Formats: sequence, C-alpha cells, structure tokens
Amino acid sequence: MGIRKFNKDFIYYSSLGHKIKSTDPRNFSNLIGFRKGASIINIEKSKEAVSIMNRFVCVLFDKKKPQVLFVNFDENSNKLTLLCALRAVQPVLVDGWTSGILTNTVLHNKITTIFLLGSKKAYFVIEEATKLNIPVISFVDTDSTFNNISLPIWLNDNSVQLDHALTSVLSDIIIKTTLNRYALSYL
Repeated sequence: MGIRKFNKDFIYYSSLGHKIKSTDPRNFSNLIGFRKGASIINIEKSKEAVSIMNRFVCVLFDKKKPQVLFVNFDENSNKLTLLCALRAVQPVLVDGWTSGILTNTVLHNKITTIFLLGSKKAYFVIEEATKLNIPVISFVDTDSTFNNISLPIWLNDNSVQLDHALTSVLSDIIIKTTLNRYALSYL
C-alpha cells in the first residue's frame, strides 16, 4: 500500500546516512556502502521493512481492536504525527515524557504497538516498551542502534518530509484495515 510513496525524491533523501565515523557498525549490513564520507542506506531493505510493517499492522488490526501509540518528540514534525494519529483514531504522544507514562498509557488505552519517530533521542521509550513486551516500529538511521526495535525501518531520520510520508503510510494502513474489518463484520 505505502510503497507508492517511494518516488525518486523519497529514495534520494531517505538513503543518505551519516558520516562514516558516526555510523554504528551494527548497521553496516543495511548499507550499500559509503560515498564522499557518508553512508548510503540500502533502500531495498527500507522498502522491505515498510512492506513487513504493512503486513504486521494488517494482521494486528484483523484480529482485534488494537491501539498503535504514535510517539514523536521532534518539534519540527510532531504536529504532522499528531494529525496522522488523529486521522487514524489512535493515541498519540508528542509532548514531554515522565517515567512510567507508558505503563499508565498501556493500562488505560490497551496499547499493542508503538510507532516511534526518532529512536536515538527516545531510547527510554524503547526501554520501557521492551519491559512491557510491546512491539516497537521505528525509523533507524545509520548513527542509531536497532536493539529492542521489533520492526526497524532504515531511513534518514532527519527529514520532516520522510517523517510525514511514513507516518501517513502507517495511518493509511490502519484506516484501510479498520474499514475492511468493519465492512466484513456486516457481511
């Protein structure tokens, strides 16, 4: 569904990683190589990760009424994340974080998955989700680690356009699957 968003500009911006010295060696298997001192992300692995996210969310929404918590603390793109989450009628967290907030949110909203933008800056969300056995879908840039991320998507995480594109894709998947489940329940 979201693969149509992988146009020429998307591929250009999403494939640019960080400089060699700041690239996490564990990410080398997700790179094509290096050019002019910068890492180049293997966009085919990114497409594959988005496809896996699509299937995962479809299966998740086919079985029950799950909640995907959208989390983004980047001031440049958190309003876009808020709009996409509201469009999909899902919980969202774009401001502040206090210890234990995820535990309280999970208990109240029955969160089944977390979609996290900016995994490097929000490592504490991943740690808390891991303790609660909640799968995390997140962008992983070349300077980040993907430990404890259930569905890593290798992309340049410094672009508002990329944040919006993939957050919209996830929102579209949720809406489509929810509408299909609703339609099938009346057959």
